[in-house]
Amino acid sequence: MTLSIIIVNYNVKHFLEQCLYSALKAAEQMCNVEFFVVDNNSSDNSMNYLKPKFPTVTFLENKENLGFSKANNIALNYCKGDYILFLNPDTIVTEDCFTTCIKFFKDHTDCASLGLRMLDGTGKFLPESKRSFPSPITSFYKLVGLAFLFPKSRIFNQYALGYLDEKKSHEVDVLAGAFLMVRKDILDKVGSFDETFFMYGEDVDLSFRLQQSGLKNYYLGELPIIHFKGESTKRGSLNYVKMFYNAMSIFVSKHYGGSKAKVFTFVINCAIWLRAFLSATKRLLSNLFMPIFDLVILNLIIFFTEKGWIAIVRHGESFNNFFVGYAAPFFSITFILVAWVNGIYDNLYKPSKAVAALVIATMAEMTIYSLLPDDIRFSRGVFLLAGVFSTIVITISRNLFIKMKWIDVTNENDRMQQTIIVGSQKEYDSVMAIYQNAGLAERVLGRIAKKESDTVAAIGHLSQLDLLLNTYEIKEVVFCEGEMSNRNIIDIIQSSKHTINFRFHAAFSSSIVGSDNKTTAGESLTADGYFHLYQPYYRRIKRMLDVVISTIIVFTFPLQFLLIKRPLKVLFNALIVLSGKKSWVGYSLFQKNLPSLRAGILTVYGFPMGTEHPLAEEALHKLDSLYAREYDWWRDMQLIFANFRKLGGV
Repeated sequence: MTLSIIIVNYNVKHFLEQCLYSALKAAEQMCNVEFFVVDNNSSDNSMNYLKPKFPTVTFLENKENLGFSKANNIALNYCKGDYILFLNPDTIVTEDCFTTCIKFFKDHTDCASLGLRMLDGTGKFLPESKRSFPSPITSFYKLVGLAFLFPKSRIFNQYALGYLDEKKSHEVDVLAGAFLMVRKDILDKVGSFDETFFMYGEDVDLSFRLQQSGLKNYYLGELPIIHFKGESTKRGSLNYVKMFYNAMSIFVSKHYGGSKAKVFTFVINCAIWLRAFLSATKRLLSNLFMPIFDLVILNLIIFFTEKGWIAIVRHGESFNNFFVGYAAPFFSITFILVAWVNGIYDNLYKPSKAVAALVIATMAEMTIYSLLPDDIRFSRGVFLLAGVFSTIVITISRNLFIKMKWIDVTNENDRMQQTIIVGSQKEYDSVMAIYQNAGLAERVLGRIAKKESDTVAAIGHLSQLDLLLNTYEIKEVVFCEGEMSNRNIIDIIQSSKHTINFRFHAAFSSSIVGSDNKTTAGESLTADGYFHLYQPYYRRIKRMLDVVISTIIVFTFPLQFLLIKRPLKVLFNALIVLSGKKSWVGYSLFQKNLPSLRAGILTVYGFPMGTEHPLAEEALHKLDSLYAREYDWWRDMQLIFANFRKLGGV
């Protein structure tokens, strides 16, 4: 056996599907390749989904999540290849990948292991493709951001070897575990992954031991692969920072020891707290900038409108101080609350929603005005003028922010003609079926053919891609593997100068995958459809409904003794829901592959959580998927009222 490939899966079945199709295609160019997939107790039905599609792959199923290192070591016991490839499930390899790597090993007898140039889903280079061994100072530079500010510096970016040409091959210290090919005989001598490392750091440790054997670790810059990243953890989170640098601490303690390890641990802890503070500050400013901006602008508009009205209409006669003290803040806060509910602060701007929020704020203030005693009333004209001026200023400022790319814009055409599909007519039809099932078919502008001769039902061919991207407001390009090779697709993506989203669809697959940011989880679109509950707007509506229902139950508690079987329990449930720990309606099963939800008091089929249901588990998966895809607050209302007597349990 020449090559054994090990892939560890945890709740990323659609990415693994694309990965396996690309790896199997690459394996066709050589003989004697075996595949092992180790599933770490995924809850997304991965095994039932993948096994029928890949009969030549050996699937090993763990009963719990044993971590990356231990899972790889389990499969290693079955491997017979002269070379072992540890491969992440969120990768796409080129057709010449394996043959090139094996040839490199044979041409370089001093090579113990090798890795490749990894690109994220947008075609950007991933610096962790090649690294040096961690030290206190290099890790500190990375944590505080100096490595990011000076990416080519030999001093500040020593850890990522930023001064080495990413497109050329080099001897390096550390290779990434996302694609790590190792000689089996050397691996037998130095040992495989250290299971002390649950996630992160195990590749650094193995690279160190391989180098200590007297051989070398090589980075092949000429051979690119896609590594979507972000699938096992949210890489931008504080939790990721702690996990990664704690792994570095384990490495230093193991291989350096003594005072150096103590210094490293101290530096890392200080840097983690600094990173946490900077990240929290950045998130706070990012989330609050627009509401604070609106609050200030609206108060200023009302202030100057009042002053102008006093000067021009009232000839200098002032209003009661009540106006300045209460009316202006009430107007601006009402606008912000309505705008927030409508999703304007989800980094999207829709003119009609902004105008609606201003109209509601104006009407609310006019209503309050009509209820005030005559001696403290002021002018309706000020309200109306302030509403008009606010609409103008908010519209102008948002358009300015859109041009500066601080926010994105959404309108009625947002779902129209923003996606193009590159592939044959048959491949186009396959992708369109997925978009239609997801209810997103109207997004697709048309098909891009690979060949100039293929002009039937195509809006252009591949050589015109840049022209089409410049002509139309394209936001998404789906590349179909089949007529085009993965190598062709990756070459196009890495050379593109357009800021758009790239998606991948392998021949015979049932999904489309992509990732638009190297620090966040990837996205997948499948025949199962597009889930409403991924959108902040629907999640916010669901949470508001939870709060309203809980508040009503708390304030009408004495009535619950007449209406509900276990009134004290339902009061307790209402308080738990108010605290945000649970929701009134949740999934019937734990669903890792669906939008995350709080545990429910009721399930999506109406039974109290924990109640046995006669339907099979697969049917319950379908119910949960349907609920997430087509979420509507009215459905929650129906479930809650239909099962009101069971809100305290049965």
